[in-house]
Amino acid sequence: MISLQPVDRGPGVTMEKLVINKESVLVDEIAVDKQIVSIGRDADSDVQLNDPSVSRNHASIRRIYTDLYIEDLGSTNGTQLNGRSITKHVLKAGDRLVIGTYHIDVVAEVEEEEDDLDKTVVIQPAAVAAARKKHAKTARKLLPKSATLRFFRGPNKGNMERIDRSLFTIGKPGENVAVIARRPQGFYLLHIGGSSFPRINNKEIDSKGGVQLQEGDVLEVGDFMAEISFAQEA
Repeated sequence: MISLQPVDRGPGVTMEKLVINKESVLVDEIAVDKQIVSIGRDADSDVQLNDPSVSRNHASIRRIYTDLYIEDLGSTNGTQLNGRSITKHVLKAGDRLVIGTYHIDVVAEVEEEEDDLDKTVVIQPAAVAAARKKHAKTARKLLPKSATLRFFRGPNKGNMERIDRSLFTIGKPGENVAVIARRPQGFYLLHIGGSSFPRINNKEIDSKGGVQLQEGDVLEVGDFMAEISFAQEA
């Protein structure tokens, strides 16, 4: 089970926060400083939205390494991301969530050390995207270009899926779900939800940080079974 302890990211690292508005009035600003942030009408929620249109346990935001992942928890009125209803989706700076009558903007901050004092600088989404693009170019030489899944079992049986984005979801919402995360060191399989952990080469994995995948590994997530292979670097 993933730890709920606050994430210590240190100086010079991007930290996201949620800017919450209702009817164009600022309600609150909350830092995403935990690996799981709960959203709902319940008083124990990390982000409490006190409105009948919001379910008691409406949604959650989960951090996987440096990425955020929004999940609707079967709410009555649903969760919208940038004007589109979603169940699970990657969340990034500049995104807007609509939950009930609330608008929640994702804003990035960078904590920097200057003159021996910690300084927090709010940066715009465009600047975040440019910084990430620059970092990606630096790290690209360490990263396989892409991966391919060949499915042997499940709804995708006989199909091949190319993975060339940061997160790829396997499984069924509300059942067993895992993601393949693309990182500078390679591709990692992480457990997201469900009563059963995914398996690699018939071995169950429960590592909190995920398990790095190797050429030819066979993955099992619920009803899904697939073999992974990687594209060669030029």
